[in-house]
Amino acid sequence: MSRIALSCTQRARREILPLELALHHAARDYPGGAAAIAATTGRNTTTLQHKLDPKHLAHVVNVREFASILELTKDRRILDSVHALVGDTIWQELVEAYSDDIPETLTTGLAVYFRQVADLADTWAKSIGDGVVSDSELAEIQFQVFRGIQGLRGLFNRASYVNSTTRGADHG
Repeated sequence: MSRIALSCTQRARREILPLELALHHAARDYPGGAAAIAATTGRNTTTLQHKLDPKHLAHVVNVREFASILELTKDRRILDSVHALVGDTIWQELVEAYSDDIPETLTTGLAVYFRQVADLADTWAKSIGDGVVSDSELAEIQFQVFRGIQGLRGLFNRASYVNSTTRGADHG
């Protein structure tokens, strides 16, 4: 795997970020940025921008601001960061997990999971191929393992959905 240093934007797409950086990127990627979040939530724009700037260490996002940013952006990087802090936890996105077409629901879940496994295997092979795993390579592997666990959980949720909607077919 390449040893070229990644930009912060590239890292934000390939690694689980510290919470402060996840909030920063979520706000930056939100339409209108931190200013729009501040306006929507009734906060002072400059203050919120300073709180979200990783260079302003004296300003810290409070719990209400955290909740507002998460609610508005629905940015999965924030949830990834929280679960990385806690450790041994996972969150599952269910919004688009199901359809009324039972075979499609299962097939889609399997296809998504196998793509995740293929991506992980490719990253793994490139990372260890030279006998050295850098910090950034390890972070990318961690990110893909996290997504793989979510994929497995998604498969179980799909099977549970099919079970609950077809239980009458076998009377059991």
